[in-house]
This record gives sequence, structure tokens and C-alpha cells, in this order.
Amino acid sequence: MKSVTAIAEAGSIAAAATRVGRTPAAVSMQIKKLEEMLGRTLFDRTRQGMTPTAEGERLLIYARQMLELNRAAMHAFSTPELTGEVTIGLIDSFGGVRLAKVLSSFARSHPKVTVNVTMDQTSALGPALDRGEKDLILFTPGCSETLRPTDCVLAEEPLVWIMKEGGRAHRQSPIPLAVASEGCAWRKLSTDAIEAAGLDARIAYVADFDHAQIAAAEADLAVAPMPKSYLRPGLTALGSRDGFPPLGIGRVALRLSERAGPAVHALASDIAATYCVSLDP
Repeated sequence: MKSVTAIAEAGSIAAAATRVGRTPAAVSMQIKKLEEMLGRTLFDRTRQGMTPTAEGERLLIYARQMLELNRAAMHAFSTPELTGEVTIGLIDSFGGVRLAKVLSSFARSHPKVTVNVTMDQTSALGPALDRGEKDLILFTPGCSETLRPTDCVLAEEPLVWIMKEGGRAHRQSPIPLAVASEGCAWRKLSTDAIEAAGLDARIAYVADFDHAQIAAAEADLAVAPMPKSYLRPGLTALGSRDGFPPLGIGRVALRLSERAGPAVHALASDIAATYCVSLDP
């Protein structure tokens, strides 16, 4: 089930194999055997990567529940009782359902640990951790906060130009863009790509919350540079055929404070596990 989840989130056998610590051939064989056993096709395979089929999405629900139960069981029987307080700083991209599931599972395993969560831009999170105001942060490496040797990259995903399906925002001149504030790595990638391609564009909407940028795209008010996984019904991705340049890869990374104690490390491990990544050296 770990491989199924990793493929769904990483988008390819190769990337999933890196996450789960197996060879691509082993992961491919594992999925093939699972599909044969279930009599279902779990993934659509294209040149762009692999995406879950409807049956694959159904299995993912159970796979994620099983992984969460496994983490909770291991915590309950293999770790000492933890106490204390953990302060997390994170970007909007990790909020919502994913964060709620991690915190819910962690609270069941470690009821005596208090977790405080704040959301901010990457440009503010790094300095806050260095000042001792945060115990761990989740951020997007780039122009305002570069990766350090001790950071853990949780996910890598292609960025795409997202707009309303059938919309006309991309035909405007200048092209309206929906981006985050200065210091955002994705904003820098998009503006650099636009400039290099010689396109005429303007920053039309600035919002540090992903859902606000997506809302601008859904309303056909702007084009938003976002991770490919943000695509959903009603949205489409622009590419070279539309005159838009490639954006590169977006990353999410985790950084721990040098003063991090056992409770911080335990929560960091749970967060990493949702990306099928291990913090162990």
C-alpha cells in the first residue's frame, strides 16, 4: 500500500521507488501483481506519468488509512510517552486535510504533546525557526530560503500554468497572473519563465493562500503557476502548444530546529511519512 500511495503522489514509478527505498523494477512488479490480484487497473500510464484510475482512487482511501493505522500502532508500542509542546510553521500547501490527518493521528499517539500551528510564507518561516520561534517548518526551497544539508525534501512535483478550462485569461495582453507575495519560489520561477520567453504578463492577483490563487484561475481572471496535482475538474494546464514556457519543479521541504527534542522529531517523522519519506539517515 505504501507503493500505491507513493506512485499516486509522486506521479511516476521512478519517483515512488526513491520514496519507498526500492528499485523501480520492484515497485513496478508490485503494482502489476496487485492489479492482477484485484482484477483492476489502478493507474493510467502515459508519457507524462501515472495517475490513479477511478479504481485506484478507491484503493488509495484504504491504503492511506492502513498507513495511518500502522504509524499509530508503531508509535503506541515502540516509543516512550512524550510530553511537551511543538510549534510548527508551514506554507499553505501543506494545510487542510493532509495536516488534519497528521495531527489527529499524532494526538492519539501522543496525547500529552501540545502542537501549535501557524501558516506563513517561506520567506518568514526560515528566520522564525532560526530565532527559536518554531521547532520545525515546511517550506518551498527557492529564492528566499535555500536548502541546507540537514533539510529533508518531502516532495518534488512539476509546476504548471493552471487556468479555467475553456477560459480566455491566457489570451489577454498582458497575461494576468495569480501568484503569492515576493519571496515565493513558485512566483520567482513563473516570472523568470515569462521573462525568458518574452511574454507580456502582469501580476494581477497576489494571495499567499493556494485556494485564493486557484479561485482566480477558476473564475477565468488569471493564470496561476501551481503544482500539477492541483488540477481538478474545470481546470486545465497550459503548455508549449499554448505558447507558455515550462516552469520547472516545485519542492516542499522540512527543516528541524537544532534544539528539536523527541516530540518534535516524532511529529516530523509523522509528517514525512505522509509523503512516504523517512527522516532516518
